[in-house]
Amino acid sequence: MPMLSIFESPARRLLLARRIACPLLAATISVCMLPDANAVSVGFTSPSGVTGTTIYEEQFGSGTVAAKFVVQDREWRFDTYRSTSFRLLNGPAGLTIAHGGVRSYNNPSRGCTLWPRECVEIDLSWSSTADVATDTTVTVQANGEPFHDSHNPNAPRNINTWYNLGTFTIKPTIKELRVSTPTESSTVSEDAEDPSDFTVRLGAAPTANVTVDVSSDDTTEGTVSPSTLTFTPTNYNIPQTVTIDGVNDTVYDGSQNWNVVLNPSSTDTGYNALSNVEVPMTTTDNERAPRFSIGALSVTEGESGGSKNLEFTISLFPASALQHQVSYADAGTGTATSGTDYTAVTAQTLTFAAGDTRKTVTVPVTGDTDDEGAGETVVLTLSNATGGASISTGSATGTIRDDDPKFSIDSPSVMEGNSGSANLIFTVTKTGTTTTSYTVSYSGGSGTATAGTDYTAVDAGTLTFAASDTSKTITVPVTGDTTHEGNETVAIAVTSILPSGAAFPASNGIGTIIDDEAQPKVTLVLSRSSINESGANNLTTVTATLNNPSSAATSITVSVAPTSPAVAGDYTLSANKTLSIA
Repeated sequence: MPMLSIFESPARRLLLARRIACPLLAATISVCMLPDANAVSVGFTSPSGVTGTTIYEEQFGSGTVAAKFVVQDREWRFDTYRSTSFRLLNGPAGLTIAHGGVRSYNNPSRGCTLWPRECVEIDLSWSSTADVATDTTVTVQANGEPFHDSHNPNAPRNINTWYNLGTFTIKPTIKELRVSTPTESSTVSEDAEDPSDFTVRLGAAPTANVTVDVSSDDTTEGTVSPSTLTFTPTNYNIPQTVTIDGVNDTVYDGSQNWNVVLNPSSTDTGYNALSNVEVPMTTTDNERAPRFSIGALSVTEGESGGSKNLEFTISLFPASALQHQVSYADAGTGTATSGTDYTAVTAQTLTFAAGDTRKTVTVPVTGDTDDEGAGETVVLTLSNATGGASISTGSATGTIRDDDPKFSIDSPSVMEGNSGSANLIFTVTKTGTTTTSYTVSYSGGSGTATAGTDYTAVDAGTLTFAASDTSKTITVPVTGDTTHEGNETVAIAVTSILPSGAAFPASNGIGTIIDDEAQPKVTLVLSRSSINESGANNLTTVTATLNNPSSAATSITVSVAPTSPAVAGDYTLSANKTLSIA
């Protein structure tokens, strides 16, 4: 309800102790006279159809209209021992106080629940001569000594002082459309689960029927029914209901404002001249609000002097009928260096117009010939989504793939052979795209094979790679022989790569010479197969031989075991029990 201010003297305010709420009694006007002089609620409850502190003059009808003020306070009260008078200020002629006085209610059910349980009632009388041409505010006053301190009889009484008890407004009877506040609210939803309505009536009796066309000024957001209201000279003051529904759609558009438009027409010139009346409404959305996300691709870096673009894609889903904005910036957490590996990214704001779902952010990447491993990263983040949108994926990592050349050398093998020469071939491979030629220097490294004997010594040399070349070979001649040597190795080391910036092989190339001779076998031969116990021919000699030569010395330890009927005491073995074959 509208609020009413109560005015009191300064001396009165100093004595007041507390503010106590009072109930609203069933009456035309009701107000709590609060001891701290704060605003209180006032409202007409009769005649029918009146709400708040505003009443149209025709609603008074004729005769007496009850109007009641309610006062309730533990400390201060209306004086029940002396007469209290009431008057109206600014009221039209014909509007008078039919009755005004103090009522002492000892029954709490009457609405006064605190001692001394006293209320004030005022009845208004509206005569046929009463009339207002414009909105008129009427003030109700009480005079003399409306208060006294029941606990302090000597308190000041402010004799012959009028106090404002409250105000109400009378509106003239004119030809106009009178629209109530929507019963539910001025907001409806798209799913039509909470329709609203309001009523329309005429302010004065027309001389002819009045037709009011009812329409929505945005039928994509709201609908109304019925489309027409008809008022006659006899039903003009009976409210007719207009129902409002939201319109469902499939696109997010947030809360949308629109109007119910009332367009009156009649042969009654007073109503026909009226302007349209607009009742504001809002339709709330039932679609899920759109969400921003960001994703990234990868790009090959390129060479010095060149530039490629690393692209980030910012998406909005689902599509929206509204404009949305989102900001992006470099998070600074990537491994690439801003200003060196890529052009610095400054914080920017993207605008998505209605229907837009995707935009691309381009980050220029600076080419170079430095080896940077598997690649470097750039991270962009999103923030500050507007228009009701949120952010579902707030960051993305783009990868700058390193394409600078890298060199490697393999580890080949070859069968040695029994004579002649076989080739042990090392392959040096270049990976990465380049428009530049490279020179790779190499030399022989340490291995288990003997240069000059097992293979031709490797002199320092160079390999020249044109821009399109991907591999070159280094040939090492291997010398064949029939000596058992086991597998032996030859090492090749890359010593420099020009121009600089390319990656060296992770390790030297280790070639293997595979020995194709069989493992040598030892044969023991006795100089005598039998010997005498004494005298001549009592000795025998053991000789060891290999069936194949070996590059390594061979040692054979000889032992003797008796065979029955011989026993260990029948013979002796020389002190030299080990045979060596160089």
